[in-house]
Amino acid sequence: MTSFLKDVIFGFQKIFAMKTLIILILISIDVYCQNGSINCDSIIFKEDRGCVYYEKMPELIGGLDSLQSRLVYPQEAIENKIEGKVYVIVVVDSLGNQLCARVIKSLGYGCDEEALRLIQTSKFLPGFHIGKHYTMFISIPIVFSLKDEKKE
Repeated sequence: MTSFLKDVIFGFQKIFAMKTLIILILISIDVYCQNGSINCDSIIFKEDRGCVYYEKMPELIGGLDSLQSRLVYPQEAIENKIEGKVYVIVVVDSLGNQLCARVIKSLGYGCDEEALRLIQTSKFLPGFHIGKHYTMFISIPIVFSLKDEKKE
């Protein structure tokens, strides 16, 4: 292949990458199982232009509303008027057990810790594909809104 042709192909790849609007997060899980647990540090986050499809993704028992109703707004976030969403990726095994949770979009001011606390105290229904349960990951948004806090 000529140098010119290689440059043209590389140029098209570069243009395609720049025009991509949505980059999905795929997780490559290098699992180190010890006593049925997963080492959260072994999860590698990659940017990719792919999609992973499953028939039924894992679900929070009680749904997001139940999760949000248990939220305790961190005092530091209230004092600094911090609002927004914390996104947490959760690895759920084929029995619905939570193996690992990691914040992928942070707000700080104690919101990340509260989001992880909410996730770690939640129960899940396992996901499946073609009738078989698998270990899967899901992304869960936790909403921090001062308007909701003032209503209570």
